[in-house]
Amino acid sequence: SVLYLRVPTMTLLVLACVCVRELCLSRGCFESGDNHISVTLDGDKVYYVDFKKGEVIWDSRVPTFLHVPWAYKYAIHYQFACKSDLQRWKPDESAPEILIYPRDEVIKEKENILVCFINHFFPPLINIKWTKNDIEVAVEYPVIKCLANHDGTFYVFSYLNFVPQEGDIYSCTVEHESLERPQTMFWDEISIGPAVFCGLGVSLGLLGFAAGAFFFVKGNQYQGIMDAGG
Repeated sequence: SVLYLRVPTMTLLVLACVCVRELCLSRGCFESGDNHISVTLDGDKVYYVDFKKGEVIWDSRVPTFLHVPWAYKYAIHYQFACKSDLQRWKPDESAPEILIYPRDEVIKEKENILVCFINHFFPPLINIKWTKNDIEVAVEYPVIKCLANHDGTFYVFSYLNFVPQEGDIYSCTVEHESLERPQTMFWDEISIGPAVFCGLGVSLGLLGFAAGAFFFVKGNQYQGIMDAGG
């Protein structure tokens, strides 16, 4: 198993330059003894720790005078604390929220893109599968890059190119350790659109009938009172 520590991003305000930067520390701890530590600034990697080589790997764009000597010492300290953390802390899981929608206005037989937006999940390990009419289909860019929210959870977008056809049903299925079973969202707007409008028309018709009946009864009651008073 693995322990992930959710570390919210830290905002640094440099008054002299009047700019806001985001410094994010990512740490992962495994029961096997392996550890993951990396630091990013505004989404760009600053450094990561290679425990097998026993060194900090700095990004080539970071000036050497910023290579702080205590970075690896901190990593070693965390490595020793890993085992006790695994025993003491329970996994801090957050189930994903899933939304599926077309990128552009849907026009029959015109190429479009379906978007599966998965948000607020933790840890950042997730599997996404697309189907068309219950048959799994491959996406053009299968690599999943999870992005961090400010609360320490993650979000990701998955895209599927498709040509809308009447009766086709698409689905986006998400597998995540916080879920007891895979969660699936469906999209079949073309086939259900007329049914939605029909249902809406029936609902409005019933509402109009109920309102008419209400005023008819009230009118009769009022007429009865007037007749009694006369």
